[in-house]
Amino acid sequence: MEPTVTISKDLPLGDQIAASLGHDLLSGRYQPGEVLPTEMELVERFGVSRASVRSGLQTLTSRGIVERFVGMGTVARDFRDWNILDPMVTGLLADHANPHPDLVRSIFEFRYSAEPLIASLAARHARARDLVAMEDAVEGMARCGAMLGTEEADFTAHDVSFHVAVYRGTHNAIWTHLAHILRPAITLVVRRSNERTEELREALARHRALMEAIRLRDPAGAFDAALRIMQLTAVELGIDPLQGEKSDVSAMLKASFGAGSPEEEA
Repeated sequence: MEPTVTISKDLPLGDQIAASLGHDLLSGRYQPGEVLPTEMELVERFGVSRASVRSGLQTLTSRGIVERFVGMGTVARDFRDWNILDPMVTGLLADHANPHPDLVRSIFEFRYSAEPLIASLAARHARARDLVAMEDAVEGMARCGAMLGTEEADFTAHDVSFHVAVYRGTHNAIWTHLAHILRPAITLVVRRSNERTEELREALARHRALMEAIRLRDPAGAFDAALRIMQLTAVELGIDPLQGEKSDVSAMLKASFGAGSPEEEA
């Protein structure tokens, strides 16, 4: 039987099998709790040895994407169980055009909860080079928005660079490291929102407002500006960001971290 998926013999076979199955899981082809094809079925699909199939499945297992049971087979795990910060997983996110909606929502909810706080920290700690990086990103977004025929990917790249600069502007070791790890995940949500935006001027204006709040050392203003960016993203993605107690949580975070100036803290 001819293989149904093309595999390059010049690249590690297990990695290619893991990537192909990972894309199937991201797109919702297999739902959490669903049993994947057997090893022999995967051997036929990919046209490789059983050892290569087992290598690919082990790659997915070690990253929490699937779980293997004796006598039952390989079972897809819930997205909440995935090692979302693993480079292989974030690489899948960046490469996949239509990931599962639940995953998009999870990434958005993380950003909605975290980025206003991150922005307020950046307003306290950002340095000149951080502001330069933000300004370069915003100006890149402006150029792309003004040029007819500009690829949306170019606008998205500048948009993502802006958010990464804000993370780094906190000068917190954890947030700075997460900016690098989460870049593909941020790219995913930004790309999806930009695809649905017919007019990008409002998005650009909100990013400028956040940059100015950080430049003015205004943590509360930065918190509000970052929240307004995420609210716009929610509209573009068709997501309700205020389910449950989210609005109360945002108010609590703002009261705890967003008010006050660096001078008052000193």
